[in-house]
Amino acid sequence: MSDFSLDQIYSRDHFDALASAPDTVADQLRAALPPGGTLHELETRDAVLVGALGQIDALATRAMKARLDHALAGEPSIGAPTRNVFAATVVNYASTLSVLAERTRELAARGGAAAPDHVADLVVGAARSVLGLRAALRERVLRVISETCTLAVAHADGRARDRGLPEGERKAWSAMRRDLEGIAAHPAAIASAPMATRVASLPEQLDEPDAVPDATFADMIELD
Repeated sequence: MSDFSLDQIYSRDHFDALASAPDTVADQLRAALPPGGTLHELETRDAVLVGALGQIDALATRAMKARLDHALAGEPSIGAPTRNVFAATVVNYASTLSVLAERTRELAARGGAAAPDHVADLVVGAARSVLGLRAALRERVLRVISETCTLAVAHADGRARDRGLPEGERKAWSAMRRDLEGIAAHPAAIASAPMATRVASLPEQLDEPDAVPDATFADMIELD
């Protein structure tokens, strides 16, 4: 198992390289996941997966800052403080780029830009590039989350139905199994709350063990 981190990616060249090979992020994340054999390990794994989504948003902020500094290097109407705000809030414009364009156009005009429309185009172009990278990375990470949770369901179900475990532990595994099923179906929900909180919100449930088949005549002969 290795550490998963996107925190060292800062340059435009690195952002471009990542955009051309987003699957590498999924591969790195899979390699960084801890085992999921215990309840604690599953919580640890969940935190790593949630952290990956957070790192993508942080990367989007850095990428937007780098692209704006490059695109607006000769444009004083949009100063560093405004660029920083646009970078920090770029994720909020994922479905409202027209709003970003209008705000940029107004700021550029007030700042004395010779061509406010062009400045707005530069900012929106940077945002579109960054948001495209973010979407590609999130798609891969969400796929890893869904796959990982799907694979863990069978183990959790088996533990929940294990007659050899104390009833309280079986109930905990039952809740874990139901949470894993929910996240597998809707992976973005993993960021809604820590796993412990999500699991605790589920109603208590004791899953029945698999029925033991009645002994056949052949079985009884073997026992003799």
